[in-house]
Amino acid sequence: MEPVRSSRNPRVAEAIRLQRARRRAETGRTLLEGPHLVEEAVRAGALLETVFLCVGDETTTNLLTGLGVDTVLVTHTVMAKVAGTQHPRGPLAVMTIPPDQPVVAGSLLVSWGVGDPGNVGTLIRSAAAFGLGFLSGPGTADPWSPKVLRAAAGTHFRTAIERPQVVSVDMLRGRGFTVVASVVAGGASAEQLAGMDHCALLVGDEGAGLPADVVRAADLRITIRMPGNTESLNAGVAGSLLAYELAKTTKDLPHPD
Repeated sequence: MEPVRSSRNPRVAEAIRLQRARRRAETGRTLLEGPHLVEEAVRAGALLETVFLCVGDETTTNLLTGLGVDTVLVTHTVMAKVAGTQHPRGPLAVMTIPPDQPVVAGSLLVSWGVGDPGNVGTLIRSAAAFGLGFLSGPGTADPWSPKVLRAAAGTHFRTAIERPQVVSVDMLRGRGFTVVASVVAGGASAEQLAGMDHCALLVGDEGAGLPADVVRAADLRITIRMPGNTESLNAGVAGSLLAYELAKTTKDLPHPD
């Protein structure tokens, strides 16, 4: 079979459109790039509609055997067009975005105004690592965008992800969460997270932080102690540290002997 050599091919052109947030919202589909993400999706039972692969990619061909997934051979040039990255790693899959998984037990890491896809991906990865769900709050980068998926390295399929239309402190509290706001200064020590079982950890953008009204409405404000000479941490790092602290005090993480 000859590979597709033109980005005008209908299936290729439609996949390229999924780089745009509006098209993802309209179709409920997104793009997965690279062997690790595709393998994680297959193992999780995600619905893959089309997989683009380059000639000679036997690993992906074997992975998809018997799954009934439509595969399209493309040139490396076309793969780069679909992926939208400088050095794409095939394969690349069109996937139906899974439905939200509301967290009814346990805790949440809440991204509020975090617009950088890399930071959002890091937060999802840390939520999965430390046994938390992830909730996408106002102003957050699309958690199912290709950039966020790459940054999260497959952990979308290992934790619950929510994208409610309306997010507020009252909404979270109404679901039984203790709402904790991370602030640069003036908050309690992260040790105060000890014993919290149903907690919503709110992380804001590195520059602007959480909105003042959200901070005021929270049940607890937490500040990460930084004895070094720095003013703040980026959202991904701050959220990861807090997620670890929460997990360490409530989930009996193993300690070295």
